[in-house]
Amino acid sequence: MERFAYDFLIGKENADVVGGVVWFLASNLHQPLGPDLLSILNRLGSEGWEVVGVGDVAFTFRVEIILKKRLS
Repeated sequence: MERFAYDFLIGKENADVVGGVVWFLASNLHQPLGPDLLSILNRLGSEGWEVVGVGDVAFTFRVEIILKKRLS
């Protein structure tokens, strides 16, 4: 049986960066991934993560990006 891990990309406002948002993984809110969403998604993709959805799961004004990774 296949096993998967799930995580969320969460954007937090930061007026000091281009675009005004810094991205974090919900599993590690103390480690910012940076403001460049495309490079973050490409890096996470190379680590096996894929985007499986977007939604307002935290009931905030910004949507979260739902990630899935196949476990060995």
